Amino acid sequence: MKIQRFVLINIVVAFLAISVVSAGFYYVERMITLRYVATALNQSIFNLEEDLSKALQDNRSDSIQTLLDQSAAIDNAVAVFSLSHDGKTVSASSSRTLAGKMIAEGYLPVSQIQEGIRDHHLLYAAEITYFPESRQERALLLVELNEEFIYSRLNQIALFYGLSLFLVFGAVALSLYGVVRRWMIRPLEEIADRARKQETGHRDHLIEEFSLLDATLGESFRSMKIQQDHLREALDETRYLDGILRTVADINQYLLTARNVGELLHHSCNRLAQHPGYELCHIALRTNSSLVIEAFSIDATGYLYGGMKIDLDQEHLDERDPSVVAYTENETVIIDHLEHNTSLGAWRYIAEKGQFGSVIAIPLVETIDAPPIGVMTIYAKNSHGFEAKEIAMLEELAGDIGFAVGSFTQRTRLQYHLTTDAVTDLPNRFSLVEALERKGVSALAIINIDRFSDINDVYGITIGDAILSGYAHWLKRMIAAEPHISLYKMGSDEYALVYEECNDLSYCIAFLDRLIAMTQKESFVIEGIEIVLTITVGIAPASERVLEHATAALKEAKRKRRSLEVFSYEVKQEQGNNIAWYKRIKEAVEESRIVPFFQPIVDNATGRIIKYEALIRLIDTEGKVVSPYLFLEIAKKTKIYPELTKIMIDKVIARFKGSELPVSLNLSTQDLINPELADYLESTIMREGMGRLIIFEILESEGFENYDAVSAFVDRFKSIGCRFAIDDFGSGYSNFDHLLKLNVDTIKIDGTLIKNLPHDRNAQIFVKHIAEFAHEMGISTVAEFVSSEEIYERVKASGVDASQGYYFYEPSAELVEP
Repeated sequence: MKIQRFVLINIVVAFLAISVVSAGFYYVERMITLRYVATALNQSIFNLEEDLSKALQDNRSDSIQTLLDQSAAIDNAVAVFSLSHDGKTVSASSSRTLAGKMIAEGYLPVSQIQEGIRDHHLLYAAEITYFPESRQERALLLVELNEEFIYSRLNQIALFYGLSLFLVFGAVALSLYGVVRRWMIRPLEEIADRARKQETGHRDHLIEEFSLLDATLGESFRSMKIQQDHLREALDETRYLDGILRTVADINQYLLTARNVGELLHHSCNRLAQHPGYELCHIALRTNSSLVIEAFSIDATGYLYGGMKIDLDQEHLDERDPSVVAYTENETVIIDHLEHNTSLGAWRYIAEKGQFGSVIAIPLVETIDAPPIGVMTIYAKNSHGFEAKEIAMLEELAGDIGFAVGSFTQRTRLQYHLTTDAVTDLPNRFSLVEALERKGVSALAIINIDRFSDINDVYGITIGDAILSGYAHWLKRMIAAEPHISLYKMGSDEYALVYEECNDLSYCIAFLDRLIAMTQKESFVIEGIEIVLTITVGIAPASERVLEHATAALKEAKRKRRSLEVFSYEVKQEQGNNIAWYKRIKEAVEESRIVPFFQPIVDNATGRIIKYEALIRLIDTEGKVVSPYLFLEIAKKTKIYPELTKIMIDKVIARFKGSELPVSLNLSTQDLINPELADYLESTIMREGMGRLIIFEILESEGFENYDAVSAFVDRFKSIGCRFAIDDFGSGYSNFDHLLKLNVDTIKIDGTLIKNLPHDRNAQIFVKHIAEFAHEMGISTVAEFVSSEEIYERVKASGVDASQGYYFYEPSAELVEP
């Protein structure tokens, strides 16, 4: 509510109050006057009653009229005095016209005159008692009041007093209003007006409190204005920084969605240049001795171009270039007021032509302690540089971009390592799996270099890697004319050929046959060493499991000792037969049809039998002997396999108890890592005292692939007198270091080497090296698969100690006597 309205309302209220007081005063004054008149009338009537009583008692009739006239004339409040002797008619009256008339009704006793006057009643009567001649008589005094005098005149008097009081109070109220308005309302209006206008000044007032209030409000508005200015500046800064923050957030989103470094840097530059105040942004990465600009925003100067170099060479280094300084010093560089900068150089030309006011250069780093990999440079219109918070956000953004660039680089390297073979630089197995998932694959061939582990063992890994690389390049040349064939490198010594759009599998097989033949004719010379390779190939037509099928075909080729094998679903049928074989094996165990066959081992010097090898056999229900090649691998996949080993040790120990010649038994990896079986073997051998006669044969590949388990097993059983032989040595890793650590007693040279001795020069060299090494280490050697005299002679010429094979004896259920 405005103060004028408030004051007006208060004036109206004040006058209403004065009016009410005046009206009350009028009423009270009127009542007092009426009471005074009533009292005076009572006194006049009483006096008149006394005078009339005496006149009536003295029978002075003429005096009665005189008394009535005088009393009416003296008392203005009475209009007519009348007297009635009989109480019915007027005998005498101050108004001659009433004499002889009947008395009207409505006369009240004089005792009620005070109440009657208040109710405007004018007629009153008083009884007069007198005693003429000693008798009692009564007369009636009639009084008619003067209405005009009592009410009109007296009302004027009361109204005069009331109105006078109203005017006095009103004048006082108006005077007070004038004083209040001058010294209170007007200052308050001025203070309120300055408050509305938010003026910071003030003035002194008569009332000290108003002066203090005015000064306080002025100071408050001044303080508020300062705070508003600060808030406005803070708001502007917040909006500006919020814009930068949004820019940073957008670029961080690019970090997640960008597909490569180029896309990331271009999006980042363009987004930064969209920020109000930023005009140009470019990002340069270190390449050799230069910073190369990889991305930049729209360049109004037309000076920048992709691949532009900023020289870091000391001879051509621009030590004032902010990008160069930021990179070399690994710290943020800010140059403001570029319009006053007199430096020379490309950066200064860009600033001058673009009319830029300041520039900031921030190094890009992958991690906090890492050296810079590049620089992010931003030109701005503002000549006053950059805010501290703004710099902090830009530095954080530069760190994110640097980390992302480093991540992309590492991802590229990792992608290369994941998809490329390090030795041959060919796509690896991972890439092969991805290629096989694409449509259009017709067939897959897997190529394995035969006995490649021998090359590694004899010539070393360096020569081996050179052979792998050389053969890879040779294969590339061979398929160069075949656009539908892709070459991949798988693990170890295997390669893969993927055929696309080859509808005729016979064409693929014919190409592989030529490849096999040409490989045998090709010689690879590494550091003066000539090496001839042979390969084994498995091929499978396209299917959802083509890799598995091609691998199965390669294994089948190895098993059958063929150079090439085509996958057939007969292999799958064999898997179905495994279930039937499991049932046959289980029945054979239950019916004790698992038996050992024995094959003698002959001393090459004397030709005498020096020991035996126990070989597992299954006797079918018809009494036929079943080779372990048909059931042993199947048994290894079941829980029944440990029972076969226990049966063999029990039956062999029972057979050789009391013998002077030792016997060897074959143990698989499953046997070596089975603690329960090891406990059983140890307790059985100890109980029978057969430790000196037992030789355990361990496959070379299993021995070295599970070296820790094998080593623990060897130490445990050597402590009770058992001996150990490495079986099929030369078929696996041929790791001589592990061989020494295992402390074996015998090396049994793999049959694939022995059977090739007559015509394979590499095999001859390798077998001779094995024999010489074994002799120097005090380890005996045995040649397996000696099937002819020609092979036997080669074995002896190589220095091998003993031989085993069909040339001497076939495995038999009965022992051949020495």
